[in-house]
Amino acid sequence: MDKIVFPNAKEKEAYSYAIQWGKFALSDIGEHHFEGLEAIGLSYDPATGTVQGIPSTPGDADITLHYKPLDSHTEQLLTRPVHLFVNFDPRSLWTEQEPPLEAPYQKSHTDSVMDITGAKTMIAASKRGRSHAREGKFRDDDFDVMYRSDTGWYVIAVADGAGSAKFSREGSRIVCNTVVEHLSLSATGNKLDELEALIVQLEANPDDASRKAIGDTLYNTLGNAVLLAYKNIAKEAEASQNLVKDYATTLLTTVCRQYGDKWFIGAFWVGDGGVGIYKKGEAPKILGETDSGEYSGQTRFLTMPEVFEAASFYKRIRFQLVDHFDALVLMTDGITDAWFHTDANLFKAEKWDELFQEMQKEVNLSRDNENAHNQLLHWLDFWVKGEYDDRTIAILF
Repeated sequence: MDKIVFPNAKEKEAYSYAIQWGKFALSDIGEHHFEGLEAIGLSYDPATGTVQGIPSTPGDADITLHYKPLDSHTEQLLTRPVHLFVNFDPRSLWTEQEPPLEAPYQKSHTDSVMDITGAKTMIAASKRGRSHAREGKFRDDDFDVMYRSDTGWYVIAVADGAGSAKFSREGSRIVCNTVVEHLSLSATGNKLDELEALIVQLEANPDDASRKAIGDTLYNTLGNAVLLAYKNIAKEAEASQNLVKDYATTLLTTVCRQYGDKWFIGAFWVGDGGVGIYKKGEAPKILGETDSGEYSGQTRFLTMPEVFEAASFYKRIRFQLVDHFDALVLMTDGITDAWFHTDANLFKAEKWDELFQEMQKEVNLSRDNENAHNQLLHWLDFWVKGEYDDRTIAILF
């Protein structure tokens, strides 16, 4: 007897198939039931003729239809084999291995934080990628955030250590901690507050000279923080008898503060990933650009000397003065590659709307939700074929 062939299913995904009996020359089917469905997580509803459920076992399912035609005059049931193939869930093939306990610079596989001290909320989360987990490697990404209630400045940094640099996990930690601490101290030392008069001047006279004055101040403030981060990497490399390039890392950092009814946001960006100001339905304001270089054939890192050339460095500093925004977002390439795919898409409103729509299916972005950062961490486990890198995101909303 010919097999009855059901459409393929996917492991751990909802399955529903309304059987077309005529297709299998069984239009006159009477009493019937299936054997073997329950063993793989499926069931049969005779009222609707539907096989449904969530398959739990991949591979060829062993299913048999027991039946008799309506005009049958015997109690004996006939049988026909049923072919159903359940495709493997690719996520189940990714194993997780632990890094060596004796390795230097131990780092947790995940991290998350939430800060509701200021008028806006900061949340951040970071998760080891599937590739690193399978290979028993550490998470190379890192982040740091801080709000100064005495000055009103929000400071955020995210970094992605180079996969080909053996101690990049420490490099990313050093740069994030250094720039956030230094910029927070700059806020208390009135270095960042020099911007207030310049912002007033910019609003009154928004010309190139006014913008340059702000750019120069950010150049000195952000520049000192970034240079100190580089020096701290060099210091650690020397103390540990390693090379500076062993700690190669990207860096994306922002400073943000409210001035009257406007928000000032300044940023420094080296490497891949993305920094953007998001407002639903509008084109995002992107605070920099992804740059590429020869290291690993992909991007530039803070440990490269050319980053600190004056003209190059100045171009990495951007700022915006906005009336309102839904979110300031800093992301490593584990997020941007998976969601935006191309640099051009990073500038498209619909891509950002899609990102937040999908994120908010799992993350309640509310300062009243004390579990928001943990939900964000869980969301980072989303599946995109071919995208298995570490993922880190920080959001001010």
